[in-house]
Amino acid sequence: MKKPLRKGLSYTLSIVVGVGLLGGVLYYVGWRNVLSQINALGIIGAAAVFGDVVLAIAAWILSWWVILRAYGVDLRFRSVVGSRLTGYAVSYVTPSLYFGGEPIRAAMVVHRTDAPATRIVATIVVERFLGGVSLLLFILIGVVYAVLSPQIAPDQKHIVVAGVGLILVFIIIGIIDFAGNFKWISRAIRLIRHILPRFKNGINRAADKVAETEDEIYNAFTRHWRGTLLAFAFQVIATFFSYIRPQVFFYYSDHIVFNFAQLSLLFTLNIILSFFLWITPGGMGTGEMAMIGIFHLVAPEIGKGGAVTYSLMFKFFELIFVAIGLMYLFNRGIGTFKRKEKEPSDP
Repeated sequence: MKKPLRKGLSYTLSIVVGVGLLGGVLYYVGWRNVLSQINALGIIGAAAVFGDVVLAIAAWILSWWVILRAYGVDLRFRSVVGSRLTGYAVSYVTPSLYFGGEPIRAAMVVHRTDAPATRIVATIVVERFLGGVSLLLFILIGVVYAVLSPQIAPDQKHIVVAGVGLILVFIIIGIIDFAGNFKWISRAIRLIRHILPRFKNGINRAADKVAETEDEIYNAFTRHWRGTLLAFAFQVIATFFSYIRPQVFFYYSDHIVFNFAQLSLLFTLNIILSFFLWITPGGMGTGEMAMIGIFHLVAPEIGKGGAVTYSLMFKFFELIFVAIGLMYLFNRGIGTFKRKEKEPSDP
């Protein structure tokens, strides 16, 4: 079976599985229960949920825009917004927890600026890396409460600590590599040529491009450190709006106020479980199942219907921006790619 066909069938299967799981979850909690929760949320509550999503996405966009400006990439803000939303949309519908749209985002920007491709890729890597660091900061708070919480069983605590510890190791390695410009990634690629000597030339070219990108990333921690710091602040703001999501929703739907420990645990467990369960587009079905378990563990006063409705409402508003990103891709991105293909190559 050809690779494109195999990928298409795999993606179709993930959609079918997601729809089936979501249907099963809705049958389990009851449609009327979900509709009742939506009605309890009200117009003001729905506006607050939408506002939370808007502010988080806006902070992500501003973070990348600041990095682009720091690197001297001349790009209209409208193009930054469109390309960032396109990357967000592709990542959202890819079963890989918000990763997958970065190559599309880079390709769209490269066609609209004179900056080298390695510099564009570097800005995206830095933006995603800063996002990972900001997530880790909030997760570490949750880990502290998870370890101290009597509600979480010892084996579950071990899983949480192990999962976060693994993420922390990769973040630390990334910080050391990028800040010190040790070029571990390009060096690792060059080692492959000893295993595959037949592809030596191609591997060397790939390693050279990666090394150029690593040099650009290094500039984020040296020449452009002020812009990097401001971009990181926007990432922290975006993560904060994700952190307070349960409070925003349940304050208006059930007039519930969570304490700091509960919010931290909800955020941490959601991120960790989503990392493993985002196996369908948008975490369809799997995300709702995870929410039922997480709220039952951390906030038992939240019923199954409330947990599922909470997940679905945020996904509904996120899908608005996913749709905008996909429309931008089809209207601007694909058209740009086709025009580039028609341009005569240099003699």
